[in-house]
Amino acid sequence: MKKLDLGKDSLTKIILKFGIPSIFTMWIYSLYNIVDGIFIGKFLGANEIAAVNIVIPFTNISFALGIMIAVGGGTIIAIRLGEQNLKEANRIYSLSIQFFMVLGGILGTIGIIFPRQIVKLLGANEVIIDSAQNYLFIISFFTLFYLLSYGLEIFIRIEGNPAYSMLCNFAGAIINIVLDYIFIVHFHWGIKGAAFATGMAQLGTALSLAWYLVFKAKKLKFSATKFDLKSIGTLCFNGSSEFLTEIATGIVIMAFNINIMKMIGEKGVSAFGIIGYISTLVTMTMIGFSQGLQPIISYNYGAEKYDRIKKVLKIGMGTVFVLGVIFYLGINFFSNSIISMFVKNDENLFAITKEAVRLYSFTYVLMGINIIVSSYFTAIEDALLSAFLSVLRGMLFINTLLYIFPRVLGSRGIWLSAPTNEAMTLIFSFLIFYTIGIKRIDTSRLELAK
Repeated sequence: MKKLDLGKDSLTKIILKFGIPSIFTMWIYSLYNIVDGIFIGKFLGANEIAAVNIVIPFTNISFALGIMIAVGGGTIIAIRLGEQNLKEANRIYSLSIQFFMVLGGILGTIGIIFPRQIVKLLGANEVIIDSAQNYLFIISFFTLFYLLSYGLEIFIRIEGNPAYSMLCNFAGAIINIVLDYIFIVHFHWGIKGAAFATGMAQLGTALSLAWYLVFKAKKLKFSATKFDLKSIGTLCFNGSSEFLTEIATGIVIMAFNINIMKMIGEKGVSAFGIIGYISTLVTMTMIGFSQGLQPIISYNYGAEKYDRIKKVLKIGMGTVFVLGVIFYLGINFFSNSIISMFVKNDENLFAITKEAVRLYSFTYVLMGINIIVSSYFTAIEDALLSAFLSVLRGMLFINTLLYIFPRVLGSRGIWLSAPTNEAMTLIFSFLIFYTIGIKRIDTSRLELAK
């Protein structure tokens, strides 16, 4: 099958080819979390759901580093390929792989040595601290593969074969489901079994992705490369927005957990954990679609085809808004059935979760547009603006709202903080996008015409 030309072929075809596999890939990532949540909720209980939710901010660091390197390096690689500079594209690719190894090793070692101290810092109380510690300790052995499974998937997408990476992640999800059933239901390993299942699934995904890049890749070839601090700095800066977004997610989860633990207790943290499982599917859909658009935008930016970029953005924003409305309606309409997947014989937890979902789900309508705007600035190597929007959305606004709303509105204020945060961010996103982002394309297009 002929590969699509990012600079010439139909944008609808390209967006479908890159966007849909990217969304499916992210859905598969979501499946890891959702399947764990179902098995943990049904077979282990509410406290174990809370324990896993406590650990999520630490695992967010793994994903944040993977996203930073993959998006930061991938943006440069895609632009260099658009410029027909294959040598520099491969140098950045090789440097990115080596950087994965270093950061994955460091973070995994920290998690293995200091698991109890970390989960206490993240808000675990005496009821759930042992379970949270056990989960974090085991997951830490697989940290490197968390980084690689995300990063290598992006590099294969740049290679022009997003369908293969989707299949690898699907296989990993199947491994996770099977091992969850074996380790939790049959071997009775408890929360340790859930951690082993997830970690080994990530290992399998990373190895299958690496096989393609070593033996099948046509453009990207790894070779040992000198650590160039300037290039690493540029790579990190380009991926800083996505890094901050993921780190901010961890910070926000920790802030939510601390507030909920004070006002509602372990059942509230369990409810938030269930919302997290549900929201993962929505958030990953939006991120997956935006990541699918990034190579298209970067390539056409490098090729100076600015009209195509504007068309991609128009299609992208319309798509994520429609998806957000569908998710909002679907999750509320089927809320009883969805919550029942995670809750067994606990009416109090069910009631808390249903109320939380009803208020929190307004978030889904707006978040996609904010993610698209931030990703656009990353794709054109304007990491500063992208990072600024990520800080507003993921740190400044949400933490301010979490401080104010619960004091004014009680526990309802906790759940309303998230949609209010998205609405406030959307105002700033549109202002920056239309005053700077679109203006930059128009200016570049006029200069090219001269």
